[in-house]
Amino acid sequence: MIIETVITTVNSNGKINFSAVGVEFSKSRAIFNLYKKSNTVLNLEIKDYGIINIVDKAEYLIKAALSSEKMDISKLKENDLYYLSDCCSYYQFKVLEIKDCGEKYQVEVKILTKKENRKYIGFNRANNLLLEAAVIGSRIGITKDKSDLINFLNDNKRVIIKTGNTNTEKTLAFLEKQLENNNFNNRSDNLD
Repeated sequence: MIIETVITTVNSNGKINFSAVGVEFSKSRAIFNLYKKSNTVLNLEIKDYGIINIVDKAEYLIKAALSSEKMDISKLKENDLYYLSDCCSYYQFKVLEIKDCGEKYQVEVKILTKKENRKYIGFNRANNLLLEAAVIGSRIGITKDKSDLINFLNDNKRVIIKTGNTNTEKTLAFLEKQLENNNFNNRSDNLD
């Protein structure tokens, strides 16, 4: 089963990168796919450590997939790595292999440590719809058009508002503002 996560990596200048990535866990390892020119791949080629953040708020996935928006982070003492301060849990990993699979790389990592930050609540219907909106938005210019996201939001806005809370409404407003300002930077770090 693939879990939607936020991966944090750091480049050679110490700049933190967030990417929304589907991760498949297997015992003490994890596997995920990344587009070849993504910042995450570039960072992992330089520094083969990172963090997988488990989140239960769609806003983190949307911000990681679609913007360079800053998020609250905390720093680990070892390896100069960062995790989302409000994540449910996080896994520190070391890259074992980066395998060329054509358009993408398949990355296999070893989980070094797992820390629980707070209890995982889960996703409600509003968060699930916002997650799907993030997937569509992250694909604009690759396999989707801006109109695909507009249509999706038009079809689902009422349900997002009805089943969500003030946090999901803020996330929806953030997404609509990104859409209005055409702020899809096509980072190539997409949900897979």
